[in-house]
Amino acid sequence: MERENNFDFIRLILASLVIFSHSYPLAGYTEIFEQMTDKQLNMGAFSVEGFFILSGYLIMISLRNSKTMISYMWKRYLRLFPALFVMLIITMLLLIVVYEGEDLFVQKDYFTYFRRNITLYRAQYHVKGIFESNPYPRAINGSLWSLSYEFTMYIIMLLLFPFRKMRIALILLIAIWSFCVFANHYNPLLFTELSTKIYLNSDQFYRLGAFFMGGSILSYVNLKKINKPYIKLGLLIILIGSLFFNFYKTTSYIVLPLLMLLVCISYSKKLNYIPHRIGDISYGVYIYGFLVQQTLMYYYSFSPILLTLISLPITYIAAFLSWQYIEKPALQYKNFV
Repeated sequence: MERENNFDFIRLILASLVIFSHSYPLAGYTEIFEQMTDKQLNMGAFSVEGFFILSGYLIMISLRNSKTMISYMWKRYLRLFPALFVMLIITMLLLIVVYEGEDLFVQKDYFTYFRRNITLYRAQYHVKGIFESNPYPRAINGSLWSLSYEFTMYIIMLLLFPFRKMRIALILLIAIWSFCVFANHYNPLLFTELSTKIYLNSDQFYRLGAFFMGGSILSYVNLKKINKPYIKLGLLIILIGSLFFNFYKTTSYIVLPLLMLLVCISYSKKLNYIPHRIGDISYGVYIYGFLVQQTLMYYYSFSPILLTLISLPITYIAAFLSWQYIEKPALQYKNFV
């Protein structure tokens, strides 16, 4: 796992920023960056967009290196489902402890919680009698919403499999990226009836699809040739400037993928000291964070900053155990098919 790049470190930072961002609404406040940027940006949305950029880049590389469609999807399955399965089992046990009603086991929605969330596409966020009095009431694990979009991107990439080593794959990626950017800007409800049939929101699909495809396109670019400090600084200035002049949404589809991937292909031994020793715990941090925070808010009343500081180490421990005993062992079978 000790690769000479910053991917593991950046993913851990993004997952941690999701926890920071969620701390505000879960404690009953508006996220601070959303206030500062006139609702253009919050760290939760930014982090999810970052995840999709990195995922698009790495998944396209994986697609080109996969020998069969089955082997490609098998690797995707191992990365998502084993950890999700265990997290949902733990959640089902935790709900027994925090239930506020008379008899949880007569609650139909308790028994549908696991089944619907393990399918990704019919995510269930509530069970009656759970977290009803929290500042952000009822939601058990709001982070699960993005997993269906992630898996949908995997399927779209699968359609490119026959062309994965041809130039036409890049042309198709650019076409999909252009369509997503155009639709998100001018008609985010385009094909909304179709998207709702598979439990996706069209506007979220176009937004996240643009970032995912942006990362995939950049997998064809020799980023090392342009990985210069002044280029990264210039991209950062453009991104920050776009927030001040209120056109971040326009620039982010181009500037953010390039900036984030240039940072990721760089390498800092100091930054990666912890990730190299504890493993890639970012997925665990993402799927456990919201649950940990809601549980803490059920028992205590924390400010957003205090909730962040307390929930982060607890979530890191859960994520480390998930990586060490679930995710890492599962990935040993990636070449099984």
